[in-house]
Amino acid sequence: MQGWNVPDFHLAICDWLENRGRKSALKVFRGGAKSTILAVYQAWKLRDSFGYRFLDRSADDGTAIKLSADTKNIIERHPLCRGMIKGKKGVERFSIEGHQDIRNASVTAYGIMSNATSSRADEIINDDTEVPKNIQTPDTRRTLRERLSEETHIITPGGKILYVGTDHTHNSIYDEKIKDGYESLIIPLFGSGMRVISDGHTTVFRLDFPVKEKEDLYVMCGIGRYARVLAWQYEIEPGDGGAKVKLHEYIEEGNTIDFAAGNVWTERFNRAEILFRRQECKTLNAWDSQYMLKARPVHEIRLNPERISVYSEMPVIRFANGAISMTLGAQLFTGCRAVWDCSLGKADSDDSAFAAMFQDTRGHLYWHVLDVLKGDPFEQCRRVAERVAELQIPSVTVLTRGVGGFLPAILRRVFAEQRIQCGVKEKVEKQNKSDKILGAFEPALAAGILHAHSSVLLDSGLSEQMRDWIPGKQNQPDDFLDAGSESILELPVKIGKVVKTEGPLRERQEWRQYSGTYEVQTSF
Repeated sequence: MQGWNVPDFHLAICDWLENRGRKSALKVFRGGAKSTILAVYQAWKLRDSFGYRFLDRSADDGTAIKLSADTKNIIERHPLCRGMIKGKKGVERFSIEGHQDIRNASVTAYGIMSNATSSRADEIINDDTEVPKNIQTPDTRRTLRERLSEETHIITPGGKILYVGTDHTHNSIYDEKIKDGYESLIIPLFGSGMRVISDGHTTVFRLDFPVKEKEDLYVMCGIGRYARVLAWQYEIEPGDGGAKVKLHEYIEEGNTIDFAAGNVWTERFNRAEILFRRQECKTLNAWDSQYMLKARPVHEIRLNPERISVYSEMPVIRFANGAISMTLGAQLFTGCRAVWDCSLGKADSDDSAFAAMFQDTRGHLYWHVLDVLKGDPFEQCRRVAERVAELQIPSVTVLTRGVGGFLPAILRRVFAEQRIQCGVKEKVEKQNKSDKILGAFEPALAAGILHAHSSVLLDSGLSEQMRDWIPGKQNQPDDFLDAGSESILELPVKIGKVVKTEGPLRERQEWRQYSGTYEVQTSF
């Protein structure tokens, strides 16, 4: 009746919706008309089950009502559903003829932050509950999950829960549910894809997926204003293991080339439309998350934790022949940086971050400690003292701000009480924080010289903070990055003394071969 040319993947979605289990997740690329299919599904279900109750949820009330309004419109206009609507109620809540539940309508729409505690439903559809505004920080993602957890108590025994949408962050709610055992159907715009970075002179590429016809292959270069979709400026040689592509031109060095095939909706997403959307996407992450359904934050990741090498060994301190050394495997440590970014006095945080980073003879950096300190100032200082004694750290830099200015004095007192010989340096931050973080991390990440202990990168939340961090943005979690960047930028403090001793303090012995006094002649 509508004159639609229905693509095959819409039929696949319909089959899946009809036969899926109680817990399920549907991921479809942006513009794939998934919400339209959901509205048709709800109308179909209500036609066969007058007593069925849907609860439509989305990021806010307005977007939730779109699905219920679309469903009502279909029921009012479809020849097989005429006469089903009961009364003249609005689109956010309506019932059909034969529905007997007075408290819960056939279809009810609520935003995820609205109170739905007293509702009951046989099926809950979460359509685009994850959007940029509610996943920007760990706190907003946590709030989203807390609100969604209420659905366990709203659903009736035997009822169904469905999540529908696209990813907007690296730890999306959809992938999380799939990992938790939710049945899933994932339909990206392209069924196959491969990405390479151009070296400026290679024009022949072997793909890791088959391509039968030249028209089936899409070659996309770059993103944003410089994005291009090559219009037949290439030749292909089909192969069983993968096609070989020969470009007619060189692609600029460092440019991204995306090869893709298996376009599921060629009628709507032709090459011109794909070029338009590639140009409008500001980052490759935005394209990957919204059209290829790969969990990525839609903003550009400036600090990619995947560039950090992870290790799990512990450094070893050795005393031999009157000398002291610290090694990690075969690498000899020659320097140490320890920074305490105290958050006492911050209105938005109750945590303090203590970071310790070592340096080997090659200049590589090893982020070995990242502790979140809680409690009163004395408790935090005692925890710092434990780390200093454990790792023989010779000096600690305390970033002071607000009432945190009294912490260095308390830390010195704790060191004295525990007979710990360790310097305490106070530093008041004046540099722009974003500039400092970028200036410290980007060169180290680009050079591949930054390593981190598994407890630092994987267990502390550092990886998530790096991915979420946006330069220049105010009031975002950055305590870990602040302490880490200061550790990188601090001048090395060489390891060469016993920090904690039993009894009277002893003079430390200098072990470094390049120490001492030298006379140097110069000529200018």
